[in-house]
Amino acid sequence: MAEAGIGRVVDNKYEIIAAIGKGGMSNVWLGRDRRLDKLWAIKEIKPNVAGRQGAANRQAIIDEANFMKRLDHPAIPRVVDIIDTGSSIFVVMDYVNGTALSKVLRQQGEPFEQEEVIDWGIQLCDVLGYLHTIHPPAGYPVVYRDLKPSNVMLRDDGSVKLIDFGISMELLPTGPSDDRVIGTVGYGAPEQVDADVHKTTPVDTRADIYALGTTLYSLVTGHVPRMVRDESGRTVVDFTLRPIRDWNPQLSDGLQAIIERATQFEPNNRYQTIDEMRYDLEHYQELTAEYRAAQRAKVNGFWMRVRVAVAATVVGIACLIGSNVVRNSSYDTLLHEASLASTEERDVEVTPNADGTGYTRTANASEAEDDLLAAIELNPTGIEPYQQLLQVYQADRVFTPTESRRWLELWQRHGRDISSDPQYGRLCFDAGILYLCYYDYLGLKDVQVDAAAGVVVASGQGAIQNASRSTEWFARAKRAALADPNNHAGLQVDDTLDELAALDVYETIGAFYDEFTTAGFEGRDVTEASASFWESLWTAIIGDGQDGPVVLQSSKMVQLRLYEVAFESISSPTYLAAFRQAGVSAQDVTTLLQTIHDRMDEADFRNYVETNPAATQALFDLVMDGYEDALANVGRTYNSPTSRVRGTSGEGGE
Repeated sequence: MAEAGIGRVVDNKYEIIAAIGKGGMSNVWLGRDRRLDKLWAIKEIKPNVAGRQGAANRQAIIDEANFMKRLDHPAIPRVVDIIDTGSSIFVVMDYVNGTALSKVLRQQGEPFEQEEVIDWGIQLCDVLGYLHTIHPPAGYPVVYRDLKPSNVMLRDDGSVKLIDFGISMELLPTGPSDDRVIGTVGYGAPEQVDADVHKTTPVDTRADIYALGTTLYSLVTGHVPRMVRDESGRTVVDFTLRPIRDWNPQLSDGLQAIIERATQFEPNNRYQTIDEMRYDLEHYQELTAEYRAAQRAKVNGFWMRVRVAVAATVVGIACLIGSNVVRNSSYDTLLHEASLASTEERDVEVTPNADGTGYTRTANASEAEDDLLAAIELNPTGIEPYQQLLQVYQADRVFTPTESRRWLELWQRHGRDISSDPQYGRLCFDAGILYLCYYDYLGLKDVQVDAAAGVVVASGQGAIQNASRSTEWFARAKRAALADPNNHAGLQVDDTLDELAALDVYETIGAFYDEFTTAGFEGRDVTEASASFWESLWTAIIGDGQDGPVVLQSSKMVQLRLYEVAFESISSPTYLAAFRQAGVSAQDVTTLLQTIHDRMDEADFRNYVETNPAATQALFDLVMDGYEDALANVGRTYNSPTSRVRGTSGEGGE
């Protein structure tokens, strides 16, 4: 016998096909969109809840739904419809096909593997980071306030989604939007769930950091804090957490240190931002006693060699200059030597993979890179060698995968050492440009090997996909610039050039591939991502009507790469169809394509290519030789039967 309610059709659109869950004031159904043949989760507020409390409950769910409609993150279910039938209210949202971590934990009867928990923790840092950094006009920073295993859904692919935003609050300029003592005992921070602490300590984003710490604690040990009775007999929360290695000595002391810092009673003693916690989770092995001992041994060994060398050099000198002067001298010498040394990688080998899927490239650092890495080891907080290192990688106009791996390894060790430098945003911006415009990943597309010259020319894995590697760097630069309104963390922001505005453009371009791919994988509409991507391409290449195009304020190599990204998107039937669906006209697409062609055909651009053929000729030929085919693709896409029905064909299509 079918359960009551199944088979109904809500608003002539959504057919109720199964029950998902029940609560005190609502049911959650699995619904099918009869027009799109897509599954949705539909929350129904029960019609039998009456009175003032019932009205308040109903309004709370409506408020939550309207709040969630403004959120846009892959790990947060979208709310797509709110329907008031008079007797019931239905909230239609993404159906998350997964299982709550709390349920999985109960079913398996033992804690999760450490690596799994760390991976989920990094994913949760990402979504919390999004919530904590929302700014006008999109809204204000959000404190989730209810992080716990039962609100984290685990999907089959290992990704997690955050659900139930019922007690989230915005941090408005006038103060928190909700000042209740509320949360889940055992997971909520002291200032959030303890009435006495709440009176003196305001709730902010650090409460979510605490809750993430207790959530990871629970997942990796199977235990959470419990209510206990104090000496007076009152029931209180025990905020004491036994170290995770007390439960399982095999767990990492690095992870233990992260959880202990996140769950400090005083907010000022915790991580101050979720990005700090994410960094440590990504590099938890560097917090272990073994790693620290190994690093100390390396440093001690290095300084032993330095002392021996200095002693041999200054034999006969009665007094030595202070060690700081010696170190500074060595540091400056290394920087100078790096500026004169070769920037070419050494011992480069490119070998075909055994399975025939491409090529594997190996290489050792250049002489200049070795000097700069040695300077960084001497003084990890000095930003100059990092800046020079990016210039070394850019010198030959190709940022190789082997250089990228060494850069990322260096960043893992020392990125946090320079995060307070006034030029930190500038450095991250330049790293983003390096990935956006110079990165080339061998082995996945159009590899050509000139054995005689020992040269490998590759167009990479696709310009749009390559661009996605730049996103995290532009995001870091943006955060640093916004946190430093006076100097913008080294970015140029004036009447001549607004690199902060350029960041928005570059970040959207870089994020498009991941957003488009994720949306397609999850069956979500890609229209919004495509519209944002197109707007950024247009702003970068054509301009926004007020300021000149960003691309013309950049180097020729940056211009070439951005033109390649735009050209590839127009040449791709998939991306172009998405632009058409987002309302981009055929005339605008043709204008962009024509602009790219005309600029690249100018004499100074051709001269640049002729003087830098190894890095530019293949990209230049790709665009110029493929121009007519790209125009034909526009004609096919916008004059297809589907586009004509939708009114998006021809020059004036909308």
